[in-house]
Amino acid sequence: MPPEMWQCPKCVREFSRKNQRHACGTGNNADVLRDRPPAVIEVYRALENFINNLGKVETVARDRYVLFRSRRIFVDLSIMQDAVRVAIHLGRRIDNPAFIKIVADGKQVTHVAKIASLAELKHIEQLLTEAWQFSLA
Repeated sequence: MPPEMWQCPKCVREFSRKNQRHACGTGNNADVLRDRPPAVIEVYRALENFINNLGKVETVARDRYVLFRSRRIFVDLSIMQDAVRVAIHLGRRIDNPAFIKIVADGKQVTHVAKIASLAELKHIEQLLTEAWQFSLA
């Protein structure tokens, strides 16, 4: 059973570590989509819908970045002009041509892909689910 979550007394967000450093508030994800092409907005909305259907997920938006977290961040996005850069945090390395970068830090392996279409998104949906499950431990 995972340890109890700590709740910030100011913003009431929950974190897995007591006194977790953070910016209070979650921002507005509509701001990250302002002035983006329809195709990028479509990919973002599909990602957001898929992730929010996994279970309890908090969305944090700042500037052009969006983080999705349960007990910890499991996916983070950078909203670009032509695509959505998706960083998926997993407990294992996966070699897949969809990834433009893979970085291991000892605790997790981050897989980065640029997703420009709904068809490309379908190729990583299973990994989004795996990342969410990994983040619950």
